[in-house]
Amino acid sequence: MNKVALLVIYNHRFDKNIPRINEIYKNTFSHIYHLMPFYDGDEPNVIPVYEKSYYFQSYISQAYVHLKKQGFTHYFVISDDLILNPVINESNLWEVTGLPEDHCMLPHIVEFQKTRDSKWPRVKDALCYQYEQKGLEISNILPSRQEAIHAFHVHGLSTDPLPRKAYRHFFPSSRLRRHAVLGLFAPKTITLSYPLVGAYSDICLITADCMQAFCSYCGAFAAGKLFVEVAIPTAMVLASEKISYIENLKLKRGDMWTKAEVDAILEKAGASLERMLADFPRDRMYLHPIKLSLYR
Repeated sequence: MNKVALLVIYNHRFDKNIPRINEIYKNTFSHIYHLMPFYDGDEPNVIPVYEKSYYFQSYISQAYVHLKKQGFTHYFVISDDLILNPVINESNLWEVTGLPEDHCMLPHIVEFQKTRDSKWPRVKDALCYQYEQKGLEISNILPSRQEAIHAFHVHGLSTDPLPRKAYRHFFPSSRLRRHAVLGLFAPKTITLSYPLVGAYSDICLITADCMQAFCSYCGAFAAGKLFVEVAIPTAMVLASEKISYIENLKLKRGDMWTKAEVDAILEKAGASLERMLADFPRDRMYLHPIKLSLYR
């Protein structure tokens, strides 16, 4: 039988959300843990974590130390402003979503070599990341570059150099000036110092068999200041050979990219959390962001 730990990540300390999130999931998940930065309270299911929110992959690594001996088969990670579809529970997660029980899960995957959005800030994070840094001894923690390349190829992911257009982050905003500078100074391609991918990372699921490796890699990437939306997907690719993406499952992603979308959900529910949950879109695995402070 599966035993699921629901790990709720907070980017900022916000104790008021603890009882509300407990209430939301009390009938669907038996094991709820809040990963709260610099928490000094006494709630038994809150795990204090210590790291900048840009690198919240470290929160998972720190929490795992407290949870690894409790027999969990899966670790389901969500942010505190992401609300799961109420139909999902710790028993039916796989049946409802179509996720194989032995697979980890991410919303999607972004190969930097192929992304059409070269202005996405995570492209710059990947370009600037240095695998070898002074005072950072992670070469014996992360797989070697060749081992990482092999893991990427197992998943069918590219480790080719990035095209010249990826440099646009570093040059003038004017198209003509940028093209002139790129033509003069930028090489045609650039090879990342270490294989990396990106992904939306406010929700993911890790199976117990690869959790130790995943957390070790997340901790190493946090120490190297690699942004979370690069660190989590890369760590998962390195740690697991079995990954499913939400965009391919029965329930689809529920990302809301505009204020208008967020406001529409709030207005439809009349700012009532109970009503919002009752009217939850049937075809969505989650809604994000949902600011609980706006709901009564």
